[in-house]
Amino acid sequence: MIMLGVGESVVPQSFLRPDRDQRFLLAPDMREWLPEDDLVWLVLDAIEQSDLTGFRAAYRTDGQGRPAFDPALMAALLLYGYCQGVRSSRELERRCIRDVAFRVITGGHRPDHATIARFRARHETALETLFTEVLRLCAQAGMVNLALLALDGTKIGADASWSANRTREQLDTEIATMVKTLLADAARVDAAEDATFTDRRGDELPAELAERSGRLAPLREARDRLAAEDAARHAAQQAKLEAWQARKDTVGARRAGRRPAAEPPSNKRGTEPRANTTDPQARVVRTKNTLVVGYNAQAVVTTGQVIVGATVFQKEVDGTLLHPTLQACRRQLSAAGVRPKLATVVADSGYVSEAAFAQAHAEKIRLLAPVSKDTRAMRDGGDPAGGRNLRNVPETARGQRRLRHHRGRADYRQRGRTVEPVFGQLKTRQHMTRFSRRGITAVTSEWHLACAAHNLLKLHAHRQK
Repeated sequence: MIMLGVGESVVPQSFLRPDRDQRFLLAPDMREWLPEDDLVWLVLDAIEQSDLTGFRAAYRTDGQGRPAFDPALMAALLLYGYCQGVRSSRELERRCIRDVAFRVITGGHRPDHATIARFRARHETALETLFTEVLRLCAQAGMVNLALLALDGTKIGADASWSANRTREQLDTEIATMVKTLLADAARVDAAEDATFTDRRGDELPAELAERSGRLAPLREARDRLAAEDAARHAAQQAKLEAWQARKDTVGARRAGRRPAAEPPSNKRGTEPRANTTDPQARVVRTKNTLVVGYNAQAVVTTGQVIVGATVFQKEVDGTLLHPTLQACRRQLSAAGVRPKLATVVADSGYVSEAAFAQAHAEKIRLLAPVSKDTRAMRDGGDPAGGRNLRNVPETARGQRRLRHHRGRADYRQRGRTVEPVFGQLKTRQHMTRFSRRGITAVTSEWHLACAAHNLLKLHAHRQK
């Protein structure tokens, strides 16, 4: 108990109490809801300066039908959502009601999750252009420096379960079982209709029968893909055996006291090839810790961590993806109004092969990449010894001399400070650890949208400085 002295009085604490009965909780003008340097205004400015012809061309021009949401509104909503790591259509719908920034983006409209999902699926090709539009803004801000570029790939999971993987035999069994089930159901329906309608014509087959028949399409697609891969694998194995036999004939038979010739490459695999019935276009790819069903996403990054090239492949390894990724980078730079003059490119040992160095030399690219004995890409380059002889071939040897130079070592150290942090930011800040759509076209569109959001965040940080 507090005793008060003579002449002392209790002074009540002053509080700021909520007045929930007032007419306006927020300022009537939306432009006063957020500070002037908020990311929302940059997103809206970027969309306003972008060419949205590809979006608008998909809509009717005769004024018929119900008005659609403005493509600029929907594109800004998706781009800002990817900046915040919000990719779910249902979560975007909730944010448009509860989040002030999303309410400013939509101008008070509340598109539902089905509308958002349909927009993303309908304009997946047009959404890829947002990457080059944002890259154009970064170039105008002086953030695109092509003196040194780092290239790398990361494995991102597909929207498919590992348990949906099937071998070729399992797919044949499932298809045969489903066909038998469909035929039995059709016979049962026919018998029921004969009993009900006799000679009269009845209604069409039930909807559930049509839906089950549609399930055969992904199963057959997965089976056909495995059959094509088996044929290609057999042809490649035969070519390796023939190359090994030719090399053996050239060197001659085994001689006493000399090391035996290399054994022919084996066609044994750790696991039988499988295809996914949920997303047949996905592949089994190896991450740092495990195997996942997903895709191989590639990125070309500047020293300022700006992504200047992005694409997605279905390849399990990076061995042959160096120059296809650089070609995609050149196209995207040209679309962004930047001269695609590539000078120095650094990559890890997974991209190394004699062909990669030779093409880089022909294109006047200074390629810095180390040679490792256990690099799988070397074996793909045609060296039966597993890459040990690549140090002696002309272009690879020249590349290793560049890497041993003090300037080459200094440039190669930039790889760990550029592309690796970018993948970390994409996966942690933007939660880009798994694609939300299926199919190579859809995931490529999503990857470009995520990379555009990353560049926009870099541009926002650059402007704040």
